Amino acid sequence: MSTPAPDPSRPLSVADEAALIHTCRQGDLEAFAPLYDAYVAPIYRYVHFRTFDKQLAEDITSQAFLKAMEGIRSYDARRGNFGAWLYRIARNTLTDHFRTHKPTEVIDETFDVPADDDATKEASIGVSLAQVRRELAKLDPLKREIILMRLWDGLSYREIAAITGKSENNCKVIFCRTLESLRSQLGPAMFLLLAFPIYHVTK
Repeated sequence: MSTPAPDPSRPLSVADEAALIHTCRQGDLEAFAPLYDAYVAPIYRYVHFRTFDKQLAEDITSQAFLKAMEGIRSYDARRGNFGAWLYRIARNTLTDHFRTHKPTEVIDETFDVPADDDATKEASIGVSLAQVRRELAKLDPLKREIILMRLWDGLSYREIAAITGKSENNCKVIFCRTLESLRSQLGPAMFLLLAFPIYHVTK
């Protein structure tokens, strides 16, 4: 017996999500559609904020969800919630993309991609955004990921810990220390551009 479709006008409850996952694991992949609808926006944002390329972000997001649907039987709720599992898949898919398409470049340097939206064409903002991204690109990859997941993706320390494999306390310490370092490097004005990801989104 298939799981009744949840009301699309409200967020998935924990019970709804668990029921849909169970149904998918039983072979009824039509139940994956509500899971996709619930998570596609945040996963897309996660990828977009690391590529600054709309088409590429859409492609990688699609690949990540296809991998999730095909591998849903491997999902184990005891190792973290479903959202964290999806973020890990998206993270790995993004890494695989850069390894495949930019084999002669250091993967960390691909973060420093210029945005081309109207706002960043204005000289003052464009220079500041470039400086913010240069400082982010200098960070150790784990530190940068924790900063972006906390500030730009809005994830909790528990979710970040599940994605990175670090403890919640370790993630919090890394975030606070790295944020303080960035604040001193960037200064108040440019630090605001880091804190508000909307400036980094391309149209």
